[in-house]
Amino acid sequence: MSILFKSCAIGKLTLKNRFIKSSTAESMAGPNGEVTPPMHDFYEAVARGGAACIFMGHAFVHPLGKAHSRMTGLYDGHLIPGFHSLAEVIHRHDCHVFAQLNHGGSRVDKGCADPVGPSPVINPSWGLLARELRPSEIWEIIDAFGLAAARVREAGLDGILIHGAHGYLVSLFTSPLTNQRTDEWGGDAQRRFRFLEEVYRSIRKRVGPDFPVAIKLGVRDDTQDGLSLEEGAEVGSRLAKAGIDAIEISAGVTTQELASSRLHILSREQEAYFLPYAKALRPKVGRLPLSLVGGLRSPGLMEEIVNAGWADFVSLARPFICEPDLVAKIRAGRWDPVSCISCDRCRAGFGKEGLRCRREEEGGKL
Repeated sequence: MSILFKSCAIGKLTLKNRFIKSSTAESMAGPNGEVTPPMHDFYEAVARGGAACIFMGHAFVHPLGKAHSRMTGLYDGHLIPGFHSLAEVIHRHDCHVFAQLNHGGSRVDKGCADPVGPSPVINPSWGLLARELRPSEIWEIIDAFGLAAARVREAGLDGILIHGAHGYLVSLFTSPLTNQRTDEWGGDAQRRFRFLEEVYRSIRKRVGPDFPVAIKLGVRDDTQDGLSLEEGAEVGSRLAKAGIDAIEISAGVTTQELASSRLHILSREQEAYFLPYAKALRPKVGRLPLSLVGGLRSPGLMEEIVNAGWADFVSLARPFICEPDLVAKIRAGRWDPVSCISCDRCRAGFGKEGLRCRREEEGGKL
């Protein structure tokens, strides 16, 4: 049996195989962040298709942290029943589900929230000038992460994924490019890490020691003045020591919109573009479970990466939008690359209409 189909644990939660549906904003939520029937259909197809775990698209933890329209929310108790019903649908297929908790920071759409951040600088991922958060506001947001985590557990989901990447608030604090504070929340690497550390503590306090808590970590910014790979690996080390249960490897604050989601992955050489991050992180975190995302398309390469120990899980986003049943197909013996061509048209309706693969409806053209 391929290692891809051997079980592996995140904390005390055992996953049946190594395939994770990585988080992508669904753009399917109701006007106030509610889970909707189209989300049931979307995620049930992935669960039925054989994925071991689903990392949901991000949910805003605070009313002033909404990044875009049609974003799911976990900022209030009235949202719990919707997440509970979704978890029940996913669990029917022996699949687990994590909610991804986020605050938009200064990567927000007009009309959703005012851009805020650790320092009054322009977010290079989105081009908006942030208003500097006051210490009292920082603590309010930290508490909001914890309260949202408690709602996740009450709703019956299996774990939490902190969004610590892509120029949203957590990654703005860890990056020296966007965190230029000189108080207890910035000034050196340890103080830039403090916000993330306090977010993790707030979550752990609310859910207890045994509930799985993972993070999508922006290991490196794509600019010379940002978070270096060495410093990002050290953030991973600090998280491991703090007790995080797993790390999904991704990009940090980016100056190019597609730095975390590259186009047209058509050859094996273009795949696994975050693998160097995993190789830098592994010696810093020991055997802490790592999940690698980023252009994985060939099952053979996925198997090689897991066999080598660089990652324990493979996270795929766009391929599951294209082929919800791709895990079942691989298990049945189809080891050629997945059908997704990374055209990114699935996200063309971001914030307006739900995720869907548009390749077929457009005649399969590139």
